[in-house]
Amino acid sequence: MLSQEHAAADIAAAPSGPGPEAIRRALRGPPGRVALRLAAPAGTARRRVAITLLEEAGRSHGGVVLTTATGELLLTEAAPDAAARAEALLERLLGTAPERLDLPGAVATLLALPASVPVPSDPPPVPAGGIEALADAAPLAALLRRDGVLHIAPQAPRRLALMRLRLPSAALAPHLGPAAADADLARHARDRLRARLLAWLAEPARRAELLGAAPPVPLLVDLPAALLPDPPAPTTEEPPAPPALIAALSPAEALAEGLAARRAALRHAGWGLAVRGLDAAALALLAPEELPADLLLLRWSPALAGRAANAALRRTDPARLVLTGCDGPEALEWGLSIGVARYAGRWIAALMAATRMAVCPRAAGCTRAECVARGAAATRDRRAGCGAPALLGALMPAEPGA
Repeated sequence: MLSQEHAAADIAAAPSGPGPEAIRRALRGPPGRVALRLAAPAGTARRRVAITLLEEAGRSHGGVVLTTATGELLLTEAAPDAAARAEALLERLLGTAPERLDLPGAVATLLALPASVPVPSDPPPVPAGGIEALADAAPLAALLRRDGVLHIAPQAPRRLALMRLRLPSAALAPHLGPAAADADLARHARDRLRARLLAWLAEPARRAELLGAAPPVPLLVDLPAALLPDPPAPTTEEPPAPPALIAALSPAEALAEGLAARRAALRHAGWGLAVRGLDAAALALLAPEELPADLLLLRWSPALAGRAANAALRRTDPARLVLTGCDGPEALEWGLSIGVARYAGRWIAALMAATRMAVCPRAAGCTRAECVARGAAATRDRRAGCGAPALLGALMPAEPGA
């Protein structure tokens, strides 16, 4: 009786607000119910799934999901069997189960949670027409980045092998607002902008603006498969010329039925194919040597040296490989060890900037960071300030013997 009086006093003394009020309602109910307290999930996607599972568990008893000032999640009440299902799923998802609190005995623990409030509702979805308007309003040229792909091989001069025009997701996200958090909407926006980029590349003046004074190396552009042309089958058996434009597809698109059959016609029409985003996990699931593409863009991480990825790469002609995301000499050392000769990433961009500055007569007025940023820019105004625009546009000055 005394403990019930203390509990009632604690409830009455709790602060006001929607969070404490939801806890009060749960504590006034009959015994036999439970609350679930979950440590702050890591990452937006996991947090969203955790909230959904907790909401489902509490639905039959009117439980509310609260969040605290430290990011913890609290389901105020649920039936024991529903709570057990949520516990098992959350442990499988997060690697740790939520803490189970018996009601109404957990009054002190619940009321001591810091600044608990109901989790905010997700923003309403952006309709397809809305995301297209946002994409159309985005300043595409300012968002694009020129990435040089550098040829590095023993006893060979370094040279620019490819130019990649890339639309970084992080650069586009602020222009999409809340829609950037929706993977499907963000992909639709990127694909719409990539279609605009493809049209720009067909205009000589726009192409020159985007590429600067880049040498005539093949251009690598991330594209959805839907933007590939559908040229007729070749009428000659003569080998085609090297492609001027290489479309980098996602692994899923590269596996689509019919792409292999179209590859010869695309090649005779001047198009090459690449597969982007091949990390260690993808290599463990795919047969990269069988992908219908000229180039395979590996995404660097130390995990590429693992057994499964190495086994897949040993079956693949190293002449097809490009190592992207190089962030230090370890990436280069690993790539050279398996025969890779083409590299891209921030460390490669810094290496090219240092090489430019070593021969630039105006280098004293610039920093390497400025040279890197100007070299990556796809607009004249963002390249402004460079005293050697031809050298900057080339990304990599020719070395003796190149």
